[in-house]
Amino acid sequence: MTVPRVPGDTLEVDWAGDTMTWVDPATGAHRKAFLFVAAMSYSVYTYVGAFGDMTLESWIDAHVAAFEFFGGAARLLVCDNLRAGVSKADRYEPALNPAYQQMADHYGTAVVPARVRRPRDKPAGEGAVRFGANAINAALRNRRFVGLDELGEAVADELARLNAKPFQKRGGSRLEVFERDEKPLLNPLPRFPFELAELKKAKAAPNYHIQVAGCFYSVPYRLVGVTLDVRITSRVVEVFDGTERVACHARWKGVKGAYRTAEDHMPPAHRAYAEGWTAEGLTARAAGIGSATRAVVEAILTKAKIVEQSYRSCLGVLSMARRAGGAARLEQSCQKALDATPAPSYTLVKRLWNNWEPPPAAASLSSEGYVRGAAYYDTNKGEQQ
Repeated sequence: MTVPRVPGDTLEVDWAGDTMTWVDPATGAHRKAFLFVAAMSYSVYTYVGAFGDMTLESWIDAHVAAFEFFGGAARLLVCDNLRAGVSKADRYEPALNPAYQQMADHYGTAVVPARVRRPRDKPAGEGAVRFGANAINAALRNRRFVGLDELGEAVADELARLNAKPFQKRGGSRLEVFERDEKPLLNPLPRFPFELAELKKAKAAPNYHIQVAGCFYSVPYRLVGVTLDVRITSRVVEVFDGTERVACHARWKGVKGAYRTAEDHMPPAHRAYAEGWTAEGLTARAAGIGSATRAVVEAILTKAKIVEQSYRSCLGVLSMARRAGGAARLEQSCQKALDATPAPSYTLVKRLWNNWEPPPAAASLSSEGYVRGAAYYDTNKGEQQ
């Protein structure tokens, strides 16, 4: 039977069967990518996205990305009876996953699951898998992708080419028909995209980090030992102390044991240590002492074949500012070192520091005899009267 399709009425979604491969930049391990496919039933205009797994979280994120791609939501949403979408399959009254139902309500669309083992209930989606996702997989099978984002960009490029390809048995292309006949009829997108959020509690460890899904995120060090509320989405980890949001981090995806640490969460001693072990941090500390000290530190950093080898020498120079004579003595020693050679070293600055002589004290008026002193007035008190 030929079933007429109404423009902008139905979006059909599915996971493609074949996976792709990408390289985790953190570990070098090869990981699988799963392709999510969404196709408008009238124009067959297709979205294909690469995701790291087929969990409920990725299922929701894939729909949100598809709605953003189309610029709106269709009136109906047709899916298979997978667990992420349908909690209980039934031909007449299927029970939807609550999170999936919330997402559909957020975008003003109604979920109508296909019958079990009836792929013809969503022919556009099945066709998009065969001629869209599989074609993209074949075109990219010999390329190596570092990171899921790089793979996603390549998939998007191939998808744009497929959507712009002319139809064989009807006029125009998927893109042309969609833009002309379907896009104006879609439900407008809500102001904010839907986010699947998980709420949990976590206690700040002595290193002022909390653990979320095997990764660690910093909180202000004053909250060590405090049990905090954590809101977890696919993109961010938000931490609350009561009603106050005290931290927000981009979420690690696909890795274990990784840390995200905000500089302003660190205690002063830790922050100073972290800043001290970078070329920028050393240069900034030297500039705070004086221009000569900064020039010496920059010369030491430039002289080393590997910049990290010079960090201890720079710290040695900067540590002299804490000794007797302070920053002024160090600045004078560095200036003398620069006058002696264009490539000063820590050893030279230290030798000049040790041989440093304080400048002579300025002569006072009393030492030159211009002030008579209290004794003069006592002995001549009677004469003055």
